Amino acid sequence: MNEANNIGKQINMDTITCLIVDDDKFSRTFVKTALYQIGIKNTKEASSTAEAMEILRGYKIHIVLLDQQMPEGSGLELARGIKEGKIGDNKDLPIIMVTIDTKEKTVMDAKSIGIHEYLVKPISPLALKKRICTALGIKERA
Repeated sequence: MNEANNIGKQINMDTITCLIVDDDKFSRTFVKTALYQIGIKNTKEASSTAEAMEILRGYKIHIVLLDQQMPEGSGLELARGIKEGKIGDNKDLPIIMVTIDTKEKTVMDAKSIGIHEYLVKPISPLALKKRICTALGIKERA
């Protein structure tokens, strides 16, 4: 069991650090607001896969919310790099794809890479919370 899951069993949402990777500033702000509403206040933002890799190497991140379609490298490519251990010691890092891409191939590729959850934009804070809890192994409190 990885550290994120160990943390997840006994934590409050405010101890989680989430990395939001999306080239669209409005989308990052929307996701950050949704995270704040569910109690996750520690966030890092990346507007590109290169920026995300820098953050992953420099900070302790518990979960990644990842857009698929970005100008200089897809979310799937970044996720593959994470899961193959090419980006720091993050192989077990939970990843949630947050995207407008609903193509069956993309969803199947995400699953085969090891992406934990898949959310289609626009997202609701409640749906996001459920996916985060599932990905981190947290039992939701009523």
